[in-house]
Amino acid sequence: MKIFATIASFRIQTRVIFLACLAIVTSLALYLYLPPINENQHNLVCRANLQIVRDNATFRGIIDFKAGEGKGIAHINGIIDAAPQEYTVQRTILFTHTDYGLSPVWVSRQIVISNRETVPSELLIKFLPDFYLKNSGVTDIDIFTLNKDADLITREGIPYLYCQKYLLPEDE
Repeated sequence: MKIFATIASFRIQTRVIFLACLAIVTSLALYLYLPPINENQHNLVCRANLQIVRDNATFRGIIDFKAGEGKGIAHINGIIDAAPQEYTVQRTILFTHTDYGLSPVWVSRQIVISNRETVPSELLIKFLPDFYLKNSGVTDIDIFTLNKDADLITREGIPYLYCQKYLLPEDE
């Protein structure tokens, strides 16, 4: 409380200057130490390597995500090894996304299946959620930034994808 008594003994002009400097220093400290508020917090450009084992089949592949400004695209390239047969998975999902609070809502709008995809749909259902198979929405996901190089996408609180960030070329 000694500091308040010292401040009170200063002239009014000195007190105003002191308080203005204190406000500037406090604002600068908050600006430098608080993380920036990102208006587009659910913009996403990342790649996830997956391996999923179900029954006697295994999916190994890569999912690329690019999302921002209300729309996104996901590319899936992989192989399902269902002994003795091996199938190719190659598709692109165009989706919209909207932010509701802290969680994005993704709705797949168009699914483009490559002519190289050979997997039967009844096998693919075992590995991929409906979002990648038909026009549907996902509302229970959260995206957490783990560090400057990776995001964690969770669904219903369960880790879903560890997504490594990468830079897009200037023209994309």
